[in-house]
Amino acid sequence: MADIEALSRQVDDATAAYILENQRCFEDLKQVASQLAGWLVLAAAGSKEALPDHPMLLAARELFRESDDALRRARPTGQAQRHHAYLLRAAKTIGLALRQAECAQDGALDSILAPLRNGYAALEGAADSLPGFEKISYERACCGLGHKSGPAQ
Repeated sequence: MADIEALSRQVDDATAAYILENQRCFEDLKQVASQLAGWLVLAAAGSKEALPDHPMLLAARELFRESDDALRRARPTGQAQRHHAYLLRAAKTIGLALRQAECAQDGALDSILAPLRNGYAALEGAADSLPGFEKISYERACCGLGHKSGPAQ
């Protein structure tokens, strides 16, 4: 309840509604990025399971489609425009990384990693631009994304 009260002091009612409606998109995009990062770990380790039809990637693609569709239906307020732009950028770059994973060749992991890093950065920007979106740190992630951020909130 305290979180909702603090939120209401920082944003107008329409923006608070946008936040509540779009938290799932944000969380789903984080999940997709994490699943793709996990698949990259398998691929970088040379696992024969790191195939484009791996169940983890199939689940990530489905979740991505759902979150991307919901994100495109969102109607951000003026106060939420910056946040929404970050989410759109995250969806675009994470989507690109997913498409690259579909046709990844041995040693071509950079074509996936670069847009995935950009997607993480956009998610961090979204978390910083409005209250109510939990920022996560990938600083010590096993996949070695190496993107510096502050402590997880």
